[in-house]
Amino acid sequence: MSKVRVRMAPSPTGYLHIGTARTALFNWLFAKKNKGEFILRIEDTDLERSDKIYEQDIVEGFKWLGLDWKGEIFYQSKRLDIYEEYIEKLLKSGRAFRCYHSQEELEKERGQQMVDKEAPRHICKHKLSVSASEQNGRAGIIRLAVDENSERLLTFDDQIRGRIDWEEKLLGDFSIAKDPRTPLYNLAVVVDDIDMQISHVIRGEDHISNTPKQILIYEAIAQAGKTPLKIPKFAHLPLILGSDKSKLSKRNGTTSVSEYKKDYLPGALINFMGFLGYTYSKEILSKEEMADEFELEKIHKSGAIFDIKKLNWINSQYIHALSTDKFKKMIAAKDVPEKALPMITERLEKLTDVADFDYFWKSPDYAKELLRWKKSDLETSLKTLAEVKKIIQDFDFNKDKNEFRKALDEFSKRVGDPSSPSGQDRGLVYWPLRAALTGKEKSPDPVDIVYALGKEKALERVSKAIER
Repeated sequence: MSKVRVRMAPSPTGYLHIGTARTALFNWLFAKKNKGEFILRIEDTDLERSDKIYEQDIVEGFKWLGLDWKGEIFYQSKRLDIYEEYIEKLLKSGRAFRCYHSQEELEKERGQQMVDKEAPRHICKHKLSVSASEQNGRAGIIRLAVDENSERLLTFDDQIRGRIDWEEKLLGDFSIAKDPRTPLYNLAVVVDDIDMQISHVIRGEDHISNTPKQILIYEAIAQAGKTPLKIPKFAHLPLILGSDKSKLSKRNGTTSVSEYKKDYLPGALINFMGFLGYTYSKEILSKEEMADEFELEKIHKSGAIFDIKKLNWINSQYIHALSTDKFKKMIAAKDVPEKALPMITERLEKLTDVADFDYFWKSPDYAKELLRWKKSDLETSLKTLAEVKKIIQDFDFNKDKNEFRKALDEFSKRVGDPSSPSGQDRGLVYWPLRAALTGKEKSPDPVDIVYALGKEKALERVSKAIER
């Protein structure tokens, strides 16, 4: 295989989409696997829709994900002179021409094709007689000349899908530029891929229909004597689908990478995206480990379901693996007790869920009624809590936490429910203790929380609860 060089070429007309990020990842993996280069190109020729805010979001998103690229960022808007040179060469060679059909004429042509049940295409009848149109001041558009009578099949071997055929004549004389300094998508990407020596074009399956047009442009440029004919290999990735199996959109899932930053670790999102169209030997892998296994031919052909439950599970594994210092920095809470950290990390699926455990670093606020055990009244619950306070005061916390639990269980037997099989009512003891410590109905084991907070802080919270 000759030197591998791939590109990611997003348009800054919207925030970095999860589908674009997945495509970038697969390009990065392929380059890494084959000791090649991954470059970043911003396709910003659409001046009306392009925005620096979107460009910044795309670049920062790739950096956050760790998808590093080779060299500088390329901008199409800075390459207009290059496009003009190619377009003029195509015009001089006769492979491209100026078309002066009006929008009304084009719509009439399409309408007739629909009536005749023909594929929509434009065959320009004025390739060689444009002077009259020019004299009338019509604005022309530049089209590639395609043989309307061609019986040729345009064929390319998709690295994922195998052989794909397209009838050349069905393409018609398609537009390639508004004018010599304003190339349209298909021409600009071909010129860029030639100049940047791209060996493989890895992109979404929605670009399959662009491929035969681009092959014709490659051939036309070569015939115009601009460059030798060298067409890259193409690989079209499956679409990412929402849970309803329709194309992923804001309606059926979060689509912007920036929206995932608050909840997910970048390594987890990379790990998850790696499975959107591929199967690896294990569930948790770094992008370097994925690259070792990656082969274009093994990418799935069918759409990849975006399973948020799987993403949450993968993210939980990455959170569990964080070092104590890194996790504390991430949640920006300086006063988290060391013993509390495992209790937090083993229960988190999303980073924002850490707010559910803020009682570890700040006193909880809650209604007094929360202290009442459901099988008792508030007064009895508070009396029980006062006895629990004495147990905490008298207990030696150098002992194992199971000894403390045993002390609470023995007390629960003394205040127990004779009708229960065990003769005890643990809820009457543990419920008000949990509420006093956390201000919540659900939490880790109150015994674990007491040991995490420490004797002094636990007593302080229980005392405040009794005094409420």
